Amino acid sequence: MKERTLHTILDGFQKMELQDLGNILGNDLSPKMRKSQLVDQLHTYLRGQPRRWMSHLLERDVRLLRDLVHAGPDKIQYQDFADYPSLLEVTGLVEYDDSDENFHKVWISRELYEIVAPEVEKVIRHGEKSGQYEVERIGLGYLNLYGILPTDRFVDLLIDWYKEAHGADYAQLTRMLHQSPLVKMYRYQDGWGDYMCSPCVDNVDEVFTLREQLHQREFKVFTPADAREAGAGAPYFTVGMKTPEGMRLEQLYRRLGYEGFDLVKAEHDTWMEAQFTAAQNDALFQPLVDSPLYLELNDESWLSCCRMVREYADSVPKWFLKGHSAKEANLFKADWEAWSQLPQHEKPEGEEEYPKWTMPEPTISDGFAGEMSSKEYPMGFAIPHVAPNDPCPCGSGLRYSRCHGKYLS
Repeated sequence: MKERTLHTILDGFQKMELQDLGNILGNDLSPKMRKSQLVDQLHTYLRGQPRRWMSHLLERDVRLLRDLVHAGPDKIQYQDFADYPSLLEVTGLVEYDDSDENFHKVWISRELYEIVAPEVEKVIRHGEKSGQYEVERIGLGYLNLYGILPTDRFVDLLIDWYKEAHGADYAQLTRMLHQSPLVKMYRYQDGWGDYMCSPCVDNVDEVFTLREQLHQREFKVFTPADAREAGAGAPYFTVGMKTPEGMRLEQLYRRLGYEGFDLVKAEHDTWMEAQFTAAQNDALFQPLVDSPLYLELNDESWLSCCRMVREYADSVPKWFLKGHSAKEANLFKADWEAWSQLPQHEKPEGEEEYPKWTMPEPTISDGFAGEMSSKEYPMGFAIPHVAPNDPCPCGSGLRYSRCHGKYLS
């Protein structure tokens, strides 16, 4: 396959998309310019100022670039299908191939490699040292705990955290929020109002509609530590793993043979499935069926495993309930009785083995020192969610987003 040039990639965008992309990457483009001029200016910017535009990427994207650089140009990296794509993949700045239904293949072109390789490590170190990535994790964490938040409330939560942790000078926080694409990408304005949305939420209308029907109480209060846990490890977030229910779930998955990235993915999938309202949610228990030691389970141990998954699912914050759990609200509790029989599960003969993707190393922010208001943040280059909540047409009984739909980005 012939490699596309950076200029060709940019030329494939519409004029408004180029302006949005430039805004996210710190290069404001005049709407009065012709499209060809926008392409040329953004191309020159990407080639000439890699440290600047990479500092405007989410942490996940920069670390993906770093991993691809370490692998080398045109070297395929095998990844799982995440719940939402990275900006680099959406824009086509990094190459990817989804023709294999088992793995998402990603690689970096030689042209982009030569641009970013000398600078990517410096950008990551600066993001950690300045506290930019810490702000991002806290922000994503609150969004993952609540699902959807009014923009004013989201900004107020960051202000309260920053004030307690770093003092009352918000100038640095203001600069980091304007530099980070967090607000630009996950802020929406529509008939429901002006709000911030977790990248994991794939049906905004459903969340708002249920909230209206339930007349749910006020938003539950979470600590910055709760948010930090819920916002780390993008795109494979894990929520509530430090609670008794979460610790028991992790111990269970370890006993079933999960480790490394596979363990994180199983925990993440369980949290995601716990968000849905259907009492009989087959996918909630799928990590049990997919576990390496599943065939060693008997009927009694299977029921014990289902019980622990249900207890975790009923304890985590639910988006429909504004952060309250199913147990606290006595609503949307998981039904594990439907899984009282141990399903039959065997690995198909001749199933192909694929390279394993390893999780990035854990990151630690060094902290930082740095008036903040919730006024007017620019709209940005939004990433559309493509995974519907309908049953998969293949007849598996799983939701489309958890079956064949997960192979589409």
